[in-house]
Amino acid sequence: MEVIRIHLTSYLAQSIVNKMMAQIPYNINMMDENGYILASGDISRINSLHVGAVEVIEKKKTLTMKTAYGKNGLPGVNMPVFFENKVVGVIGITGDPEKVTPLASLLRVSTELLIKQEAYNKQQQQLKIDLNHFLYQWIQMTDSIENHPGLLLEAKKLNIDTTYSRFAIAIQNKNKKSLPLDKEEYEFNFSDTITIVLTSLKSSISRFSNLTKTGTFRIGIGKPTKKIGRSVNEALRSLELGTIFSKKKVTRYNDIGFIDSLLSAKLPVNDSISIFKSLDKDEKGKNLIQTLITYIKNNGNVSETAKELFIHRNTLSYRLNQINLAFKLNPKSTVDLFQLYVGLMYYIYQKSENKKMLFHTK
Repeated sequence: MEVIRIHLTSYLAQSIVNKMMAQIPYNINMMDENGYILASGDISRINSLHVGAVEVIEKKKTLTMKTAYGKNGLPGVNMPVFFENKVVGVIGITGDPEKVTPLASLLRVSTELLIKQEAYNKQQQQLKIDLNHFLYQWIQMTDSIENHPGLLLEAKKLNIDTTYSRFAIAIQNKNKKSLPLDKEEYEFNFSDTITIVLTSLKSSISRFSNLTKTGTFRIGIGKPTKKIGRSVNEALRSLELGTIFSKKKVTRYNDIGFIDSLLSAKLPVNDSISIFKSLDKDEKGKNLIQTLITYIKNNGNVSETAKELFIHRNTLSYRLNQINLAFKLNPKSTVDLFQLYVGLMYYIYQKSENKKMLFHTK
């Protein structure tokens, strides 16, 4: 992580001066680490060199002036402001040193606290940037992180243990609500609506699955592995295919992996896809497609299929025969039914992809 450098800014200095001078009847000057005036009740002195401040910076201690010396050498106190044992500025208050020194001490304490808070905020911001940069690279890696020494070094700097398996959870949430994370979990905004969470905790599946009860979440879960990119791809694929095929709000890659393998194989099913596309144009054809889906769902059980479709067995037999005629494949044959199943999967997926393309061109 980069070293955080802190400087007393003119904006912060002037805001402090204005607030303090509204409460006390003394002029206040605030100088930078080189002795130049950043803020003052006397605006004409801003950006000029404060000789007393230069001496304070050199000696690193409070200096008082009891009598006037020259035009700007008025009685008062000049006090160093420290951050990590370094002088980052000087506070000067004009007036009787016995009266203004306690005020300068309070002002210094307040200023140092503000600087520490600013440094902490910048450190946290930089840590977040470094973590996002690391996660962006990590979630794309489909091989071992050991093959990437630079990335492994970043992980060590961020205190991320990469030696054990994690699984990815792809969480789709259109409202982009904050997620309840464990201290060992990491999240990355993959897109405007999808967040990737990396975790090793099996209990996280139940925790994030409960989010789907709100109705705005959908979740895809990859398999545990040290090759994070693989699990991320599986989680994203589970989210996509689960939405298309299972309609469930939580989909594990174990449940959808076979369909993903079929689709990735790019099997020669163009003829079947064309037939499904033709059937899908009218109500009669849609009924045949739904009949085939229900028949497959019920493992070829005629009674259960007819019952679920609320049709007579004879009507079901007629529809299965129509499917046979249309595809030249017999649903009652295991091999032919598998070919119908594969073609159906490809068609449903292609249909979904076409809808997404139409949506994006609007």
